[in-house]
Amino acid sequence: MEPSRDDVLKALTTLLAAIAGPAHAGLIGDGDIAHQIDRCIERAKVDASEGAALIDACAPHGRVMLTQAQQKIEGLESLKQLKLVASEYFGDI
Repeated sequence: MEPSRDDVLKALTTLLAAIAGPAHAGLIGDGDIAHQIDRCIERAKVDASEGAALIDACAPHGRVMLTQAQQKIEGLESLKQLKLVASEYFGDI
């Protein structure tokens, strides 16, 4: 059974929610999936910047915050690549 366009879109949305996490759930919902991914990437970049600032201020949780944000960005960038592959196969998703 081949997946349909809707199946792939649902899978991408599910992965986005899992990678973004509950703290960024408000960024998911409206707009196309590419726009949702981009919003989550921008928010993760803000989190990374805040983590770096906390490290500069010698706050103990800054490194954890920065590492988590970097991992989130990596996952979101990978999801963005999957979206591009899916768009090549199904047309614009």
